[in-house]
Amino acid sequence: ITGISGFLSINLVRHLLARGYTDIAGIDLVDFAYPERAQIEFVQGDIRNRQTVEETMRGADIVIHPAAALPLYPPEEIFSTEVEGTRTVLQQALEYGVKRFIHISTTAVYGIPDHHPLFETDPVSGVGPYGIAKIQAEALCQEYREKGMCVPILRPKSF
Repeated sequence: ITGISGFLSINLVRHLLARGYTDIAGIDLVDFAYPERAQIEFVQGDIRNRQTVEETMRGADIVIHPAAALPLYPPEEIFSTEVEGTRTVLQQALEYGVKRFIHISTTAVYGIPDHHPLFETDPVSGVGPYGIAKIQAEALCQEYREKGMCVPILRPKSF
């Protein structure tokens, strides 16, 4: 799990542990300071660092990728994390033969909607660096689908 110290990720870790999954590993820039720390393998590191990703992902069957620089970060951090970080994680998953790469995107890819409900087939039009970077990251996921990877994309609403 990338960005394992984040809100979605800690809840995912708790969900998986409660259902008996014990082989959970993750990476994050921020320390994993939760009571579940002893039950997972944690690497404090950056998904933009290929060597760290390589070491962290070794042996993974499934990668869940919610890591992101939030909209309040500087644009260069957003693009380097969302786009280049996603590219690094996807490429390593491809090289390791990961069975499934679950990309966590956002409804921010739709921009400011003019209708509801939204569907995954609706046009995307990201607002600001965060929305634009998430669209670019989704395009990378599509490239890796074309290389034969299983890459579902989820677009949750803001937490």
